[in-house]
Amino acid sequence: MPVKIKRVYDEPDKTDGLRVLVDRLWPRGLAKDKARIDLWAKEVAPSGELRKWFAHRKDRWEDFQRRYRAELAENAALDELCARNEKHTVTLLYAARDECINHARVLAAVIAEGSGQHAEAYRWDEGAVEVSSPPCFLHELDPAWLGTESRDDSGEPADPDADGQPSHKKTGRSQ
Repeated sequence: MPVKIKRVYDEPDKTDGLRVLVDRLWPRGLAKDKARIDLWAKEVAPSGELRKWFAHRKDRWEDFQRRYRAELAENAALDELCARNEKHTVTLLYAARDECINHARVLAAVIAEGSGQHAEAYRWDEGAVEVSSPPCFLHELDPAWLGTESRDDSGEPADPDADGQPSHKKTGRSQ
């Protein structure tokens, strides 16, 4: 079944399936009766030491992923979560503000790899980027697709090395 990830503060959806909080600490400002969490799997969260070291610093992201995967390789609670994923859609809930750089993405990838599936946040085939996660992958998308690419008067992509003057490519003249 699919593995999804979502901030715990986001509204629950019918398609969430089994909603699993994967943080070691309870999310700030969230009342337990309003959380709509089916399972709190704090055992699969990064260790306190790793979490504090990482501190959601982008420059530590690659090393964090490697260290967290090493922790998960020795984590028996991961097997239970993977078994639940075989029977249900699982939505991993996290409290981190950063939607791109957080442990739930790593955990979703590990679960998906173990089951031969793909995590909703990633598209494993062809290396393509899911458009459903634009905040995380905007830097990887084609600027023309986003509509942010500069264009000259003729509608052609602008030359980034040009002097800022519009050119007429068809006539070869400049204004």
